[in-house]
Amino acid sequence: MATEMQLRKLDKAFSHLDADGSGFVERQDLNNLGVRLLANFGTAHDAPKAQRIAEDFALFWQELAKALDVDQDERLTQQEWRQGMTSAFVHGDAFDRSFRPGALAVLQLADTDDDGRVSRDEFAAMQRAFGTPAGEINLAFDRLDADEDGYLTIDELMVGVRQFYIGADETAPGNWFFGTV
Repeated sequence: MATEMQLRKLDKAFSHLDADGSGFVERQDLNNLGVRLLANFGTAHDAPKAQRIAEDFALFWQELAKALDVDQDERLTQQEWRQGMTSAFVHGDAFDRSFRPGALAVLQLADTDDDGRVSRDEFAAMQRAFGTPAGEINLAFDRLDADEDGYLTIDELMVGVRQFYIGADETAPGNWFFGTV
């Protein structure tokens, strides 16, 4: 069983993917997120980072469909998302196997100068692709930047991603990854 906070975070994640508001997450929604990310960073579709996004998002969709698509209609309702993400990712071991690679590819895309860190501006570009409200982007960055050096390392961000998507600790900084929940 997921906590109320975990369910709110899962609902927020669902809305990131269901950007068109159809009430479903489909393979095309992941493709659209990839396109938004590439556009926000000015990355060509044939660039190595773009190829990695495409490959890892395809793997993630396969895992999502296998674990969450109960009625096998190739789209996920919010209920399927909540139940499946809770069992496969929150309480299961699917995060590292199928979610982590895509998340890491996104973070490496955001690290435009490949220095292992994401600046406030790079973080903001990534957040805009996910639809995070502009007023919450700096809040999220500040919560995640524990040492207040103005950068987030890829490792720090991966901890935050894990805390957001599967964490139960209500005080974890990663809960703020996409602003308020």
